[in-house]
Amino acid sequence: MSKYQHTSMYCYPGTDILINLFDVKDEEKLKELEKVYSLLRLSELQLQQPADPLDVQAFLAIHQVLLQDVYPFAGELRKEMISKGSSSFAHPKHIETHLLKIFSELEAENYLKRFPRNQLISRLAYFLSELNALHPFREGNGRSVREFARQLLLNAGYRLDWGKILEPAEIINAFVDSFNKNNDRLESLLNEIITP
Repeated sequence: MSKYQHTSMYCYPGTDILINLFDVKDEEKLKELEKVYSLLRLSELQLQQPADPLDVQAFLAIHQVLLQDVYPFAGELRKEMISKGSSSFAHPKHIETHLLKIFSELEAENYLKRFPRNQLISRLAYFLSELNALHPFREGNGRSVREFARQLLLNAGYRLDWGKILEPAEIINAFVDSFNKNNDRLESLLNEIITP
């Protein structure tokens, strides 16, 4: 039985297990499949040249590639409310408008190209925190945002290596802080993993 008060259009009836292309109804097995396939697709993305400019369509394509083997909603903006812990993310009716606003700002800043490193880190933290607060997808937001950041910085002449962070909780905690309007920890983390 679902631990949530409402039924999600993305889940099997009476459960909190996402409807998936394998029709797996065991949460642990589904998470393992999701991990294996998204890591495979992530490695493929890392071998390719990123789209330039890295616009909204490129961002949606990252999500689509990462989760295409597992979920039918890969690459689609979510259509229902979601939350984690005490944090509720953007209402679905506002996602597209805010996503376009974020990418309009990013375009106005020339996708962070030719920014000095300190300014680049500050602005990247801002854009990542905005995308995280929006949480535009039903699942796979963190992975998509991190891969987006890697590709964005590659186009800007930098390398960003999330693998340097040995404890995944550090990334999660930095994004939780940013959700609460404090990017200090996220900026510090980015400073550690960005190289020319």
